[in-house]
Amino acid sequence: MNPHYHWITEGVELLSFSLFAPVLTILVAYKGWRERADPKQYGVRCIASGGTAVALFGVAKWINADIRTPQYLAQWACIVLSLLLVGVCAGWLFSVLISIWHWHKSTSAT
Repeated sequence: MNPHYHWITEGVELLSFSLFAPVLTILVAYKGWRERADPKQYGVRCIASGGTAVALFGVAKWINADIRTPQYLAQWACIVLSLLLVGVCAGWLFSVLISIWHWHKSTSAT
């Protein structure tokens, strides 16, 4: 990878964190709100996606590649996937909070 193209990878990481992850959060939270399933199921999904994101970020930190090596692409892919999984984890967390809010007796209208 040519160091002159470093701005491309940084741009994709910035878009993943500032655009794609929030969109995934909103989509997953909306899906959870529409289904209104068991909050335990959403909690398991939240923990699984969050754990996977942390593991991928740990692998990316462990690779510690220079930009001129092919391992940099693997490290970059792990970081981008980790950022996207953080968005999915946040969406499932919102789904858990929404389902608990609907379940609680003090928030019901009737």
